Amino acid sequence: MKYLRTFIVLVSGLFYAPFICAQEHGHDEHEHSRNEIGFSGGALYSFGHYEWGVGAHLHYFRTLGLHSKWSLGGSTEFAWAEGNHFNIGAGVKYQLFNRLSIASFPGMTFFSHHEVEAHYKHLFRKAQFALHFELVYDLFQWDNFHVGTVFDYARAKNDSHAMIGIHAAFCF
Repeated sequence: MKYLRTFIVLVSGLFYAPFICAQEHGHDEHEHSRNEIGFSGGALYSFGHYEWGVGAHLHYFRTLGLHSKWSLGGSTEFAWAEGNHFNIGAGVKYQLFNRLSIASFPGMTFFSHHEVEAHYKHLFRKAQFALHFELVYDLFQWDNFHVGTVFDYARAKNDSHAMIGIHAAFCF
């Protein structure tokens, strides 16, 4: 229960901080670049194993047009917790506001061979379809470099987790 409270406090802070920064810095509109390479890292909570771990997510996006809010791309994710896994997917991103975007990545999750045999022999296969969501708010923007907060959620057949952390991206 104390982990759930900690997770709720972290998520609340993630969504409260952008509004404070938006009031301080104003809503400066700028033209977005066509390509983005981004990295997210943070604390990961596995709902299936009831434990915390570390997660990392790497993605690439290309916008559909010069002024389009839609982008297509691919991603890879690593989760180091009791249920170690690697995920790869293709997805879509939508720029909700100037600094807030949401992305969805359907793909495949690959579980470690040791994990499958040791604990979930009858439940897991080595690879499963998974759906990954990412909500990013850019707190700071320096030319082509953005840094902000991220909230990730991923779901596979017998596994789900959420990650809260830092997102950094280079746009070109």
